[in-house]
Formats: sequence, structure tokens, C-alpha cells
Amino acid sequence: MKAPLYKLLIALAVGASTSSCAMFESEMPMIASAQVASDFDTYRVSRVGLMPFQGTEVDLMRGDELQLAFYSEFSRTTPFELVLLDGLDLEDVRGSEPYRRGWYHPRTIIEVSRRYSLDAVLFGTVVREQFYPPQELSVQVDMVAAETGLVIWSSSAHLSAGDERVQEGLKIFYDSEFSGAASWELSLVSPTRFARFAAFQIASLL
Repeated sequence: MKAPLYKLLIALAVGASTSSCAMFESEMPMIASAQVASDFDTYRVSRVGLMPFQGTEVDLMRGDELQLAFYSEFSRTTPFELVLLDGLDLEDVRGSEPYRRGWYHPRTIIEVSRRYSLDAVLFGTVVREQFYPPQELSVQVDMVAAETGLVIWSSSAHLSAGDERVQEGLKIFYDSEFSGAASWELSLVSPTRFARFAAFQIASLL
């Protein structure tokens, strides 16, 4: 099952516009945190699938928007070849009830991984999102190994536009990375720009 054409075109455009590495004049506050499996280095991870984001209050459009935001940052700052997966792939994996069991059934992961020749799959979950001021976004991203169905890397970020460290990070990120564009303050009220910063924070830890 191929990803929808519009998602591929958008992803290519985003990736092309962000191919250079970010160079920050000021020290970037690190707000995200990560946990790495003790045997992470034993896995060969090169080609990684990225699922649409999900959450109790996340609709399909928002799930796709977050997927593309994270695609652009993971493509730019990690060594992996990323593959955009779609909602049908997500439905296949949901059958393993990962959030009830606490782990992903290897069979469903293997089926999706074989379909796209993947070494691992990234799952993003929105824990909390608030669009009115102060904007908030809490997300978690799990990397699941294709061969075992085990989470080998996990990261989370909890951002509030009212937090001074988040504001400082947004200013550094947008003034340095997108100088000459809209003011960094737009990210305080823009869910798309806010999510892009969250993606940067998490991708920086992988």
C-alpha cells in the first residue's frame, strides 16, 4: 500500500527546503527526553517507517500534519531513510492492541515492515494538545524494531507556549533556521510551527 501522492509530494518539498543542518548561535534548551534500549546498538536500523500520529482527540488531518512535521525533522537530522506510512498501515498495527498490552505484536510489525522493507517503525502519540493560548503539545514517539516488535527507543516532549524555556527555544529555532521569514512569535499561536519545533526537539535525541 503506497502512501497517498499528496503526502509524498508535500514530504519531498519539505525535505528539500530543510536539507541543511541547523546552526544555532545561542545554546538551544533541550526540552525533550529519550530512553534507549540497552541493546539498541545491536539492531541494524537504516530504513524506518513513520506512522500517522494518533491520540484520543487527534483527527486524520491533524495526524497527517504531525506526521509530515516529524518527517521533515527526522529526515534532516537523522541518518535514516524515512518512509511515510498511511492510515491503513496504522489500522493493521492497531489490531495488536499495543497500548493495552504494553508492547507491539511482532507479527503485525513484521507484516508492515516486509511490505515496505523496513528495519523499524516510528509511532507518534499525542498525549495532550491545546490550541488556545497558551498553546500546549505533549507527544511521545516510539521506535519499534521490525524483527522483534519491541520498543528500542522512545522520546517525549511536553511543550507549553507559556514556558520561558520553550519561548527561548522557539526564538532560537525560527530566528536561526528560518531567518527572514515570519517572526518566531507566530509559533506561539501556530499549531503547525509549534509541532515543527517539537519534532526538532525529539529528532535531536536520535
